[in-house]
Amino acid sequence: MKKAFMIFLLVLTIGAFTFYHASIAETKGSKGDLEVTSKKVKSAPTDASSPQWKDAEKAKIVVTGAGTVEGNINTIKVRSVYTKDEVFFLFQWHDYNKSMNKNSWKFTGGKWIKQKGDEDRLGVVWEINRIDKFATKGCTVLCHNEAKNHEDWYYAVSSPSEKADLWHWKAVRSNPVGYTEDGYVTINPSKKPEEGRKRDAGSEAKAKSNRTKDKKKPAYMQNPSKAPSIPGSLLVSEAVGITAKSKFKEGDAIPGYRLNRVWKGSFADVNTKGVWLNGKWTVMIRRKLNTGYDDDVQFNTRKTYPFGIAVFDNAHEHNSYNSEPLKLKFK
Repeated sequence: MKKAFMIFLLVLTIGAFTFYHASIAETKGSKGDLEVTSKKVKSAPTDASSPQWKDAEKAKIVVTGAGTVEGNINTIKVRSVYTKDEVFFLFQWHDYNKSMNKNSWKFTGGKWIKQKGDEDRLGVVWEINRIDKFATKGCTVLCHNEAKNHEDWYYAVSSPSEKADLWHWKAVRSNPVGYTEDGYVTINPSKKPEEGRKRDAGSEAKAKSNRTKDKKKPAYMQNPSKAPSIPGSLLVSEAVGITAKSKFKEGDAIPGYRLNRVWKGSFADVNTKGVWLNGKWTVMIRRKLNTGYDDDVQFNTRKTYPFGIAVFDNAHEHNSYNSEPLKLKFK
């Protein structure tokens, strides 16, 4: 019985792997769609299986790798619908492995070992105020400046009058609590990599690193008296400090971050449900058409909006798959 199960598992894995790479191969030589159409619906979808998505137009966006994945390609399927108050996006893309190891810890050989790996991520960038060349060059003008060496790249717009809205979904640090981090891109006189990228105003909801001051082990663990509300994640409200009396066994794992469940203010505008299944991420984003905040793009359904998409497969910084300049229109 055990042998038969192992053979079945192997066949299933090979099948998923083959399907994933066959799907990637289909995109070679394809330019993909450059426009996403949002369809008006009477009521809000609640998840990816909601009937509102059935008649929504599906755009197939080809994304091209940069950094360590340069030359590779993938496809993101995008659908959008809107109500009188809100806009919704459904993003789907192939990702053979669900990457959730970012800064996590495992108790091995009597000590804590930081695990290898990162997390899967999705980035969506919009114009708040007009950005020079964004409509024709897309995210390149924000993330990849004219420097030939990628180590010299930095986030920025080119003038104080320009501003970009940055939605940053993270499989480890935001998705478990139902959000996408909401930020913006502004000028960057220092030319430091992250100086031009800012967080929207709001409560201190960003994930908190879980490590000691010497960075050699985790500082917090799940309260033993409570079952985790979100399996695989550690909430601030359920975390307790690790002491000399804390007991661990071989193979025990602790997340690399403590997460806040309650987000407030402009930082909490982008509600999200992301699910990984059978080698594919499906991420549904929900946001008000008009949030009333000056650090957000405000959607007018009579207008068209340039934007760009990037996905990260177990990676960070510049190792991403990036779209051509895209447009959103409302129907």
